[in-house]
Amino acid sequence: MTRSQLRTLSALTLTAALMTACGGGGSAAAADSSSTATPSNPATATTFGCTTATTVMPNQSGTALPFCASLSSDPDGDGLGTEGGQTCQMRTGFDIAAAMGSGWNLGNTLDATGQTADTLADETNWGNPRTTQAMIDAVKKAGFGSMRLPVSWDDHVDTNWTIDKAWLDRVEEVAGYALADGMYIIVNIHHNGGWEAPTLANEARSASVLGKLWPQIAQRFAKYDHHVIFETMNEPRVSVNGVDDWTGKAEYYDVLNRLNAVALNAIRATGGNNQARLVMLPGYAATATAAQTNAVVLPKDRHIALSVHAYAPYDFALNQQGSATFSGQAELDEMFTRLNQKFIQAGTPVIMGEWASTDKNNLAERVKHASYFARGARKAGIPAFWWDNGNMTWSATSSDIMGVIDRKALTVAKPDIVDAIQCATR
Repeated sequence: MTRSQLRTLSALTLTAALMTACGGGGSAAAADSSSTATPSNPATATTFGCTTATTVMPNQSGTALPFCASLSSDPDGDGLGTEGGQTCQMRTGFDIAAAMGSGWNLGNTLDATGQTADTLADETNWGNPRTTQAMIDAVKKAGFGSMRLPVSWDDHVDTNWTIDKAWLDRVEEVAGYALADGMYIIVNIHHNGGWEAPTLANEARSASVLGKLWPQIAQRFAKYDHHVIFETMNEPRVSVNGVDDWTGKAEYYDVLNRLNAVALNAIRATGGNNQARLVMLPGYAATATAAQTNAVVLPKDRHIALSVHAYAPYDFALNQQGSATFSGQAELDEMFTRLNQKFIQAGTPVIMGEWASTDKNNLAERVKHASYFARGARKAGIPAFWWDNGNMTWSATSSDIMGVIDRKALTVAKPDIVDAIQCATR
C-alpha cells in the first residue's frame, strides 16, 4: 500500500445488531480432481489462553449437509451441488469469512517494484527476505488463519500485458506456502503505474488491462479450491500531479463500479472453479468511510465480498506524528456498525484487507487498539488482515512501522499485539 493521509471516520456506537448471527457451517470434504484442496497435516497454530467469549460469525449456511469440496459442483448456481452421488452444500462468502480467522499481509514483498532487469528481484527490493515455507509456517503458528498476498504485476508483463511465466510461477509458489498450512490466501492486483485510475478519460485503458491480466491470474489458480480468493484491485484511486486523491468524487465512483464488473466478468469467464470463487471488490481507494462505501454498486453475483481498508483512527494508527494514545473508539464502533448494517445484513460479506497501527514507542496503546479493532471487526462479522510490511525498527524519523512477524528470525516480533489479535478474533 502507498501511505498517505487517509480516512477520517464519523462517530456512533456499536449496536446490538453486530451480535446477529446464524449458526451452521460444516467441514470440507476430500477434494475431487477439479479442485486442489488443503493438505491434511498443515502447520499447527498456537493455542492462546484467551478469556474473550467466542463470537459466532453471521449468515453462515445453516445446513446438516457436508460442504462441497469443489467450486465446480453447482453448475446451476442454486447453492447445492452433487459429489460422489451425494448432495452437498456450496460454501457462501459468509461461510468462508467465518473460517478465515485472523488475517496477515505479506506486505512489501511480491508487491514491491523497481527491479525490471531481473524478473524475480522485486520480491526483496524493498528490504524483506525471500519468502519461504518456514516463514509462512511461523505466521500460521502465530495464530493467523489467512494470508493476503499483495502482488504487483507491471514489472512482469510485456507490451501486450502477458505476464512473465517465472513471476506467475513464483506467485503461485508463495501462495502454495499458505495453502500447505491450511490457510486462506487472497491474491490481488496491487501497485500499478497509474493505468488503474478510475476516471472517464482512463476507463477504456483500465478496463483493457484488467481484462488482460485477470484471465491469466485466474487461469493459473483455477485448479485450487475455496481457500484461494481473488481481489480485483487494491486501493484504486486517482493521482493528480503525483498527489493521491483519497476522497474521490461521483465520476470516479461510477467508473470504479464498472471496472470492478469488468474484472469480475474476466475472472468468471475462465470457467470451472472460478465461476464460484469468492472475489473481493473494493470501493474507491478501498476506504471504509461512508461516502465511498455508499457509492459502491456491486454486481449481481453470489460469490463476492466488499473489500475495505482502515488505518483508523488515523491520528493514532497511521499518522506518525499524531497521538501515541489510543482513543477514538467511537469511530471504530461507527465504522463496524455501518459496514455490518449496509452490507453484511443485506447479504454481502465484508473483508478488511488492511489494518494496523504504526509503532510510536507505545506498545501498550497499540495492544489496546489491536484488541479493540480486532474484536469490533469480529463482532461485525468482518475478517481483518493486519498489514505487516516487515518494518520493525522504531526511530523518531521512521514511519509505517507495522511489522509483527520477524521474517528473518521466524519469530513473533510483537507477541503482545499478536496475542491481542488472536484473542479478539474468537
